[in-house]
Amino acid sequence: MALSEERVLEALRQVKFPGLTRDIVSFGFVRRVDVESGSVTVEIAMTTANAAAGEQVEREARAAVAALPGVERAVIKMAVSAP
Repeated sequence: MALSEERVLEALRQVKFPGLTRDIVSFGFVRRVDVESGSVTVEIAMTTANAAAGEQVEREARAAVAALPGVERAVIKMAVSAP
């Protein structure tokens, strides 16, 4: 299967918001996905008072995207704001 925005979003559905059962895609935190050759850039924006949650989401999102076949470079751009 070719690398696509849909495949990246499917991988990101495995990333849960820390402490909750819903994933970052269903919460609407994933703002943009760019796929170009083997490079994937994902923009994530979330509001939380827990800075560690943002770091965990970034780490897990990078791992999920990097694990996809064909991904040579995974860039996660995080924007975390306080409520």
